Amino acid sequence: MYAQTRCSTVEAEKMRREKYKSLPDQAEFEDWMAQKIRDRRNKLVPFGTREAGVPDKIAVVVHVIHKGEAYGMGTNITDEQIISQIDVLNEDYQRKNADTLNTQPEFLNVAAKVNIEFVLARQDENKQPTNGIVRVQGPKDTYDISISDRELLSGTSNWDPNIYLNIWVTDLRSPYIGLAQFPDFGKTDNPENGLDGLDEEDNTDNVATDGLVIDYQAFGSVDKVPSLDLQSSYNLGRTTTHEIGHFLGLKHVWGDGGCSVDDFVTDTPNSDNDYSGLCEPSDHISCSSNDMFENFLYYTNDACMNIFSFGQVERMATILEFAPRRASLVNSFGTEYTDNIFFDLAINSIKSPGKVSCDNEIDPVIEIKNIGTIPATDFMINYTINNQEFTLIYDVDTIFSGETKEIQLEPATLSAGNYRLVVNLNNLPNDVDNKNNSAVHAFAVDNQKDFIPLREQLDIDDLNSTNWIMINDDGDIGWELKDAALVSPNNRAAYINLYNYEDRRQTDWLISPALDFSEVLEASVFFRASYAKNENFDDQLKILVSSDCGTNFNDIVGVFNSSDLSIESSQEFWEPENQTEWDSHSVDLSKYAGQENVRIAFQVSNDFGNNLYIDDIEFYATAEDKVVKTAQNSFTLYPNPTSDGLFKLSFNTSERQDIAVYIYDQMGKLLTLDEYPNTLNQTYYYDLTGTRSGIYFINVQGQDFVRSKKLLISR
Repeated sequence: MYAQTRCSTVEAEKMRREKYKSLPDQAEFEDWMAQKIRDRRNKLVPFGTREAGVPDKIAVVVHVIHKGEAYGMGTNITDEQIISQIDVLNEDYQRKNADTLNTQPEFLNVAAKVNIEFVLARQDENKQPTNGIVRVQGPKDTYDISISDRELLSGTSNWDPNIYLNIWVTDLRSPYIGLAQFPDFGKTDNPENGLDGLDEEDNTDNVATDGLVIDYQAFGSVDKVPSLDLQSSYNLGRTTTHEIGHFLGLKHVWGDGGCSVDDFVTDTPNSDNDYSGLCEPSDHISCSSNDMFENFLYYTNDACMNIFSFGQVERMATILEFAPRRASLVNSFGTEYTDNIFFDLAINSIKSPGKVSCDNEIDPVIEIKNIGTIPATDFMINYTINNQEFTLIYDVDTIFSGETKEIQLEPATLSAGNYRLVVNLNNLPNDVDNKNNSAVHAFAVDNQKDFIPLREQLDIDDLNSTNWIMINDDGDIGWELKDAALVSPNNRAAYINLYNYEDRRQTDWLISPALDFSEVLEASVFFRASYAKNENFDDQLKILVSSDCGTNFNDIVGVFNSSDLSIESSQEFWEPENQTEWDSHSVDLSKYAGQENVRIAFQVSNDFGNNLYIDDIEFYATAEDKVVKTAQNSFTLYPNPTSDGLFKLSFNTSERQDIAVYIYDQMGKLLTLDEYPNTLNQTYYYDLTGTRSGIYFINVQGQDFVRSKKLLISR
């Protein structure tokens, strides 16, 4: 699992202040802030961040600093991902986020909104139309939080920070996923307080780095674009919400210290816990008060965050009114459309079909967004499903600026198999950005079903001979079967060549048939993996679950990074030589018990690391922590002896088969006979509480084995 340090603003600020000695220290900044808050409270018409009305706007420029990948691949993230992040910011800052329902009742009276709207820049520095997204191949593959790397990013692409909020989205080196430059204060109007502020002219590099740096896998929201490959804990866009809080003068709620260190906000209780990763802490009391652990300025996972307080809003409003390179952002010309109207129609997403369709009849649906200023009336949609070509003339409703429209394409009847849906918008008059006029979606049609318990040992010639599905998103290297020594040198395993993969951060899927969990109360899956970590390259394996037969894989139940999977380190092409070069992994699936159409997906994302092998995939009708393994065609009896007559039998048969369990007393009298169909790895519970102490005999007969054990009941 991820072990990320959510925010590096504190460390980055320390580096900045060490380099730029004229920057004010914290005490000076807080004195200035306190004075400005007093000034603001005394104004008859305060800055409008908590009042109703049209929000003040801030123009955002997203600089996508990629590694040379094609659009939509790896670090060269899609416009759709970027737009999803802007949507999250506006919901969070205007308190329109759906999870406000999760705010603790005691803090509802201090929950506040900031009446600002973040918009992708509409004019560039030359006052020409723009969509606010800049794509540049960077000089490095990864970047750290050092001043030199931040200057390298800003030197690669940077717009005037007095007009635009610059956000650099790139591969930020682990363990950090985000940082912001804290605001400075300007020349004071009252010389008596001795705060001269920052001399901008002596620190031009300091100005150039002003903005945010966010890791590309913590930017955007899977709630809005489910197909995004984001880090499981940081997949709802809250890293950027958190960092903009720093950009607007907020400190971490726990003060990066303890009970004696304040965040200078009166309505956020003092705390000595950063709540890293926790969502519903059982004990959220520190410093003699309840903690506001759902605050955007804690370290909780994205799913936990939902609130800014009135004090935080007042602090941000003060920065937006008085601080240099903050006040000038509000309603700058970058937020306005140019006098030259422009046309930009984009494919926001392919809504349907999902990843796997259990129905042969599919109904493709795409989402179109007008991100230009000219209404869209007539255009053409060309699309192909494998070799089938289709055309749709759209002339129904006008799509106005900023409007999103779902468009139903022509239904298609497909046989079982793998498909690629390619959609292109055509007949667009002078569209300013043709990169967002196309989209590709790989999917499968499959209605094969099975049930658990289930074992897949993959000892066959071809994955297509199984009822598992392979989906290759980029059409390049994918899952296949390969000889991979385990117990036997002729063992076969699912294999993917990540060592020679052409493009970074491509995803490949190995998906189970639709599994019936309806007859079980618990469930888990175990599998073996063989992998060797290749230096600093970080391949990743995710275990995803769909409960709707494969349409949506919204649940991430396991994330394994290179270090989690690695048996050893190797820079050579990895091939396991024996069973010591395999490790066992497991995931609990009990939340899906009782459901009928559950699919499990092994989704791998490559980073040019090393080859990955998966084998011996086994589903249990038992929770992960209750699985008891035993030799094949045998059973384990426990506890033995038993003091109360309660015991369990855990089985491991060579394949699903019907078994019969006979229990005899010492005199050979048959006490019970139970028959269990489709036994594979189940555990059965027995209650002999009414029997006397003594030795009993348990005989088991399967289709290809017979086993006996003694049971001692000792009261």
